[in-house]
Amino acid sequence: MSEYKYTSEHERECTEKYEGIYTDEEAELNRRLQDECYRENIDLAVIEELLKQGADPNGATASHGWDVLDHVYGEIICDSHDSNSINLPQITELFLKYGMDLDNPKVPYDYANKHSMWNFAFVLNENAIFALKQLLDHGLSADSFAEFWGHAFFNFFNVDRGSPATDKEYCYSCTWALKMLFLGASYSHVLNEDDDLREFICCEYNSYDLCSFRDWDRFEYRFDTSGDLYGAIVSVYDKETGRQVWRMGMGYLGRETLAQLGADPV
Repeated sequence: MSEYKYTSEHERECTEKYEGIYTDEEAELNRRLQDECYRENIDLAVIEELLKQGADPNGATASHGWDVLDHVYGEIICDSHDSNSINLPQITELFLKYGMDLDNPKVPYDYANKHSMWNFAFVLNENAIFALKQLLDHGLSADSFAEFWGHAFFNFFNVDRGSPATDKEYCYSCTWALKMLFLGASYSHVLNEDDDLREFICCEYNSYDLCSFRDWDRFEYRFDTSGDLYGAIVSVYDKETGRQVWRMGMGYLGRETLAQLGADPV
């Protein structure tokens, strides 16, 4: 192992306790896996062969130094924000086939090493939601899903007056974040174990079957920021029937927003 020169005491403190969890050979295999997944035209046979050899989708790309905190899958998700994410569902399916468990990486998540799900808040599109559904179908925990929606909350859901109505890009991203939020809420093991999620989406104001939200293309999200409250009302409509099926308050007020506006349960 070559000597690694730390750039700061912070870097040393964050990484020293995890050095050696992966050998140089294992870390190199993980690095090769990550490189193959970055290709524009991926070769699934090559990726599968690396997985058979022991490459770890949850693994680090170095045995020592700052990169010991990398998680291959998390890096791939994050980089999909700036590149074509079309391969994300294929990669996710293959990683799950070979036992990827986002809840239990060998290098634990901490304040310097964000949970891989945290990165989904940067990738809001059809490919990301397909990948998210695959993870949920394979038993992604409520705690791990909370890493996504908690980050998305601060990025998108803290809506101030007028933002969605005037910023089309913002509205697009916020809508996809909501589609992904409701997808997670459609899994009973997630909803039942996350009190904050149930309160955030205002379950007490709504009686619609949340399982229906697994068909995410079926619904339209409309924002009302006309009130004087710090937040917005989101109404969800079934595109086929035109029926309003859900209503929730966004921003820090959440259900209180609905209550102060005198909203009736849906």
